[in-house]
Amino acid sequence: MSPKVKKQLSDFRSHFFREKYRFDQGNAFLVFLNFSMLVISLVNQSNGNQSMILWYVVMGFFGTWLLGYFLDKIVRVQEAVETESRSRSPIWRENFYHHDRHDQKIEEISAKINNIEKLLNNPK
Repeated sequence: MSPKVKKQLSDFRSHFFREKYRFDQGNAFLVFLNFSMLVISLVNQSNGNQSMILWYVVMGFFGTWLLGYFLDKIVRVQEAVETESRSRSPIWRENFYHHDRHDQKIEEISAKINNIEKLLNNPK
């Protein structure tokens, strides 16, 4: 594959995921719009019973918060998403590979320094 085609594919991929991120942000905002439409629907159905509408709104927000708390503290969704992203990402795999290699080299150098210190402290 020519470098020009690779560059075009790379640019398309970057553009696609940038737009997907924007779509996901918009989709998250639609939750609030959907909730507003629910409240408007309740107003129409309740024939002006304000106390019931207020109760539904409060319970809707509390239920949303409770679900978020459950997903955050019990299920640990963000941690699972990050773990899955790391396991799929070739960049993370390469970073971990380099990290492991650096750890090995540091251990080798530490062992050599310890040997030199032993030789210097215990001359024969």
